[in-house]
Amino acid sequence: MKDIISINAHSSIRIALDQILYFDPFHITEETHDADIIFITHEHYDHFSPEDILKIVQPDTMFVLPESMKDKAAAAGIPDSSMLTVEPGHSYELKGISFDAVPAYNIGKPYHPKENRWVGYVVSVGIKRVYICGDTDGLPENRKIPCDIVIVPVGGTYTMDASEAAAFVNALKPEIAIPSHYGDIVGAPFDGMDFTRRLKGDIQSRLLIHQ
Repeated sequence: MKDIISINAHSSIRIALDQILYFDPFHITEETHDADIIFITHEHYDHFSPEDILKIVQPDTMFVLPESMKDKAAAAGIPDSSMLTVEPGHSYELKGISFDAVPAYNIGKPYHPKENRWVGYVVSVGIKRVYICGDTDGLPENRKIPCDIVIVPVGGTYTMDASEAAAFVNALKPEIAIPSHYGDIVGAPFDGMDFTRRLKGDIQSRLLIHQ
């Protein structure tokens, strides 16, 4: 899967299948215009960046985003016909891609309130389920999400730190864990390694953010 999944920076994720999926595109350096579906987890500038979206969008690109973001997306020029709005706890299919929207929020911190109903995504990639956590803490209701691969924020402050993320992933028991959301804006360059050394059992780590 290492050639299929890449992290541009921060939480800017690309999955290359027969179709090209982007999650929270940010710090995009090349104009590729190759996105089939763009998934947005929430409205913060480092996750919903119209400037970066313009570099990857093509005429038939579809957008998946929380229901609460519909007006903001429309104001950014995304037509209603190109949007699929989602709510946590529901399953969807778009362009042949099956996925679940799952809760993503903070506990005891104000940055990502539960009432905003922002999301992470669990996407079926062939026979594997890839869980892109979004900006979240290690929520009790998410610790039993079935997944083969998890992409989890580890940078702290606005999300889990490396220790909290490792505890969350150890409960999930995926095959592969990929740390994100560190070394850019928030988190230190060594957070990925710190997270990796805290994993237990047979969980493999992949460090896709290159410092």
